[in-house]
Amino acid sequence: MQVYQDITLLPAVDIPLYFLWEKVYQQIHLALVETSDSNGKVNIGVAFPKYRKEKGGHPLGDTLRLLSMFKDDLVKLNIVKWFSRLSDYVVCTGIRDVPNRIDGHAHFKRLRPKGNNERLARRKAKREGISYDDALAYFKDRKVKLNNAPYVQIKSLSNNNRFRLMIDRADADACYLEGFDTYGLSAKSTVPLF
Repeated sequence: MQVYQDITLLPAVDIPLYFLWEKVYQQIHLALVETSDSNGKVNIGVAFPKYRKEKGGHPLGDTLRLLSMFKDDLVKLNIVKWFSRLSDYVVCTGIRDVPNRIDGHAHFKRLRPKGNNERLARRKAKREGISYDDALAYFKDRKVKLNNAPYVQIKSLSNNNRFRLMIDRADADACYLEGFDTYGLSAKSTVPLF
């Protein structure tokens, strides 16, 4: 990654940070969908410079970083236009070069929890043509794992359902570039940390 652009969220007394994250990330997703290729991949990744899993404050912080190999990708994205309705609550920097000294690389990837036993049983019953009770019995000893990963509440444009876009960070040894999804996330591609 050679260039980046920071987006800082500015909460107010009546507009909390979690609400801004929802609105900002929805716009990021829409912008990235417009630049995606036929496989749904984009050349722009996201990073959360203030990401943390411990309690206290918003775990994603107040800054989102867009990164790309080429300045033209960020110019074409024109993220400022996507925030015209949020201009009082969002500040975008210009496009800058990634510093020579970085703290390493990381994957910011989407987590998809498997769900609760009842949901899994409904799916198993439908998929295998068995009764719900038989499917539920299959999962009786399964412990539900709670995931405390940071998330952004998102509204699906395809079905209007709201869901948690859970975001995990994993450090990496080197830079890997295989493209990002339309949320700017990837389990394989990395972004520099600085």
